[in-house]
Amino acid sequence: MRVVITGAAGSIGREIVDDLSGSYELCLLDRNPVPEYQTIVADLSQVNAKALSSSGSEFWRQRWTDSVEGAEILIHLAEEPDNEATWERVLHNNIQVTWNVLHTAVLHSVRRVVYASSNFAVKALELQLAPACYEPNGPKIASDIQPRPINPYGIGKACGETTGRMLVDEKMIDSFVAVRIGWYTPNPPEVDGYRRLGIGAKDLRSLFRRCVEAEFEGFHVVYGVSAQTISPYDLSHTCDLLSWKPTQIV
Repeated sequence: MRVVITGAAGSIGREIVDDLSGSYELCLLDRNPVPEYQTIVADLSQVNAKALSSSGSEFWRQRWTDSVEGAEILIHLAEEPDNEATWERVLHNNIQVTWNVLHTAVLHSVRRVVYASSNFAVKALELQLAPACYEPNGPKIASDIQPRPINPYGIGKACGETTGRMLVDEKMIDSFVAVRIGWYTPNPPEVDGYRRLGIGAKDLRSLFRRCVEAEFEGFHVVYGVSAQTISPYDLSHTCDLLSWKPTQIV
């Protein structure tokens, strides 16, 4: 099975690429090459621009959109990672890029999109429920909660989720899963926010693998956090849909 991964050179992308590379035919897209892997280097905000692809010492040019041909799954990670980004950056790097990627997925009959959303899509509700939602038996944010952003970054993630729902409702793709990632970093900080929202590398890898391999159709929201009970999220739908269970506590 062919899987396209955008944003493959980022910290989350590298984890997913390393995990899936032995199981699937991967097509990697990013502004920067992924070390040790063939990569199509492209600006995804430009749909007709030529992209540079490399394999060993060989280089050739192609449109990045052509690389999606024949893919069954598309994992879309290529967005502005700064949750304090200005509206201008979000509009260009998140909303425009995500529209281009999703539109390309539809044109090439990709059956499933796995979208890297964020806890910032529902940050307003988290702040409203805090601090009770950080207690093990406190109120939790479920997968059926509609977006409640507080800033441009969150609006961009909400836009990606809503676009995915539209594509499923209009039967343009079979399935779309938005992964509201809590917080991932290769070098976890010693702060309360990370202890509540963090996801470890092992759980991150297994979560995205299940997003690729699990049998489901339609639009879904799942949460990307590890097994700490002080997380503000209800993982029941995530675990049931994907037959997945986090094994780490960050």
